[in-house]
Amino acid sequence: MIIPKEIKQKPVEYIFLLLIFIIGFFLYVFINNSQTRIWIVSGVVLSYFGWSLYHHQKRGDLHTSIIIEYLLIILFGLVFLLFDPFAIF
Repeated sequence: MIIPKEIKQKPVEYIFLLLIFIIGFFLYVFINNSQTRIWIVSGVVLSYFGWSLYHHQKRGDLHTSIIIEYLLIILFGLVFLLFDPFAIF
């Protein structure tokens, strides 16, 4: 298995990120209350954004363009998860 160099150098950061997504995924799948799901998605989004700011600040390449990129990724994820595009099927 090929593991990128950066992940080998900072495994704790990436394990933490993976845990954020795994826990968020399982909570989202197994909790069927729509209000609670909004809180779950919000928590994952804020954790992901916080992780990204920490990660890039530590690397020394935190710029406005990177913050905007992460915000756009988060916005896309929120739209996809909260507005359930598959509800019409």
